[in-house]
Amino acid sequence: MRPFWYRVAAALAVTAMLAGTALALTLTAGPAPRGRAAAARPSHPGPASGPADRGRAPLRLAAGTRPVNGLYLGYPRSAVGAVSAAVEFVTELGSTLDPDRAATVARLVADPSYSVAPIAAAAGVASTRHRLGLPVAGPLPPGTAVSLVPTMFQVQDVTASRVTVLLLFDYTAMVPAGISERLGAMAAAMHWTQAGWRLLQPGAPNVPGPNMSGPNVPGPNMSGLIATPGTAAAAAKGWKAMTSGM
Repeated sequence: MRPFWYRVAAALAVTAMLAGTALALTLTAGPAPRGRAAAARPSHPGPASGPADRGRAPLRLAAGTRPVNGLYLGYPRSAVGAVSAAVEFVTELGSTLDPDRAATVARLVADPSYSVAPIAAAAGVASTRHRLGLPVAGPLPPGTAVSLVPTMFQVQDVTASRVTVLLLFDYTAMVPAGISERLGAMAAAMHWTQAGWRLLQPGAPNVPGPNMSGPNVPGPNMSGLIATPGTAAAAAKGWKAMTSGM
């Protein structure tokens, strides 16, 4: 799997983009922006273990078997496969400020029933850029970037063809004003199709598990699940460790 930027971000904006792609997320308050700095690019997911995970083996994520346009598809039909696909999909959707890239990813990962996903994802990126104080379209200032990095997981409502994957994540934004980061939590409703795991439209009928949260999407707020990854507090909220095994 490819490495990607670790730790994350400005205030909120990613909500709009991800709300268009079957994800529910809630962000906490975080450190104030600080001076510009170079960002490292470690492999995902983020911290896989900590004091709360001693004696418990992290879930080893499955590797995608089919690379397409910089995205990995082809995950096994299992709960592990659903978690692995969710980690890959939400990372790619949450770590871009390019509307065309977001539309391409959405086209590849959205369930066939979610035909407007590419349009929603592109519009969400434009909204994210606006909220970050960036040009809505066109080139961005050098060094500008956002990154969403899943660090821990939970699964709910597991059936033969559907799994609700909860992800605890770091979200970081690097903009001309500085670098800011937040912790957040999200729900991704995964559906098994003939082409593999795909993201269901938020709020669609029969989507299992918690609904979307955020300003544009109805459903329970997930702020109560947010905790520092790898801690006893995170374990107490049901979060489990995971690792790419790479």
